[in-house]
Amino acid sequence: MKTMIAILTAGLSLCVGTPKDNALKAEWAKLNGTWQLMSAENDGKKAPEDFVKTVRVVIRDGKHTVHVGDQVAAKEIPFTIDPTKKPKQAIDTLPDGKQIHSIYEIDGDTLRSCVAPVGKDRPKEFSGAAGTGNTLRVFKRVKE
Repeated sequence: MKTMIAILTAGLSLCVGTPKDNALKAEWAKLNGTWQLMSAENDGKKAPEDFVKTVRVVIRDGKHTVHVGDQVAAKEIPFTIDPTKKPKQAIDTLPDGKQIHSIYEIDGDTLRSCVAPVGKDRPKEFSGAAGTGNTLRVFKRVKE
C-alpha cells in the first residue's frame, strides 16, 4: 500500500509540477507570440522610426525569430529565461555558441528588454544610454 501511495504521489507531482515549473510555464505563455518593435536605443543612439516599423520578433517554445521587413534576420535562436530574478533575466545562445545576456519585463501587451553586447555582462538596469553598449527595446504584442 505504501508503495502504491508513493507511486501515485510521484506521478501526481510530475503532472502538476513544482511551483517554480508552473511559474516558468506561465512566463513562457506570456512571452509566446508576435511582438512588434516600437522603439530601440543602442548605446545612446535611437533607431530610426522607419527601421523600427519593419522589425518583428516571433517567440515560440523557447526560441525566437527576428524578422526585418520580409527578411529573416535571425532564425529560431534558443533562449532561456529566469522570471524569478529581479529584474527577470534571459540568455540567448547564438549558433556559434556565444551568449547574449539580457533583462526583460512584461506589462500586459508591452515587452521591454535590455540586451548587452555579445559576451558582455548582463545589464543591471533598463538603459541603452551612451557608454553602456546596451540596447533597450520596447515591443507591443501583435494581436493574432
